[in-house]
Amino acid sequence: MKRTFPALRATALLLCVIVAACAQTDAAADTAAEQVKVGAQTASSAPSTSAPSTIVPDSTAPVAAGDTLTDSALVERADRGRIKGPDQAMWVVMISDFQCPYCKQWHDSTMARLDKEYIAPGKIRFAFLHLPLTSIHVHARAEAEAALCASAQGKFWPYSEALFAAQATVRTMSDVTPLLNRIAGELALDTVEFKRCRGTKAIASLVNNDLAQAQQAKVQSTPSFIIGDFLIQGAVPYPDFKKAVDTALVVARSKRSR
Repeated sequence: MKRTFPALRATALLLCVIVAACAQTDAAADTAAEQVKVGAQTASSAPSTSAPSTIVPDSTAPVAAGDTLTDSALVERADRGRIKGPDQAMWVVMISDFQCPYCKQWHDSTMARLDKEYIAPGKIRFAFLHLPLTSIHVHARAEAEAALCASAQGKFWPYSEALFAAQATVRTMSDVTPLLNRIAGELALDTVEFKRCRGTKAIASLVNNDLAQAQQAKVQSTPSFIIGDFLIQGAVPYPDFKKAVDTALVVARSKRSR
């Protein structure tokens, strides 16, 4: 399930936006760093001369030594469950962190509209990759693994909704496990299998693969988005996000017609 995306400048798409994102800071930091930039450079990606980046959910990534065929199947189900849209459609990949307030901001303001206008009609194929910024969001890794375990049971998207809705509560918790298990129960998951899944090396490997892909693509903040051939960073307002998707679709169609 691999696809290579060249790192291109996206300034032609968004000439003036306000970008807010969670970024990894010094390991001793206990609050998220706020990045607010205005101007033509705010939506730019890595220079177009940089190497192509592979950043798509990839269930073919090797799992840890000693994992069973059962765990390999678990990874495949978990990976498949976080993708929406038809196989032939243009990729839009979100790189996110469930504890990042700007990821929640984007999710709450944009995800439902994007689903209605682009994903459900089959215009794009949307995927969620995890970039838990653990030095500032201590529960983000556990949430990512729990969401993938819900994905293995076909409930990634409702589980993600519940995690974003619980973000303020998570911030006050020293142990997030009871909340993760409660959400699993509320969504009628097989809670025994869910708890077993959370402890597997296979799911940990899938998160590690997401982290490696984000690093390879030089993505260091959340939310970030691969939209066709373009990298957009930050909680972009829906009108600008829509413009980016529409432009990327035009580029994708022109490539197919060559």
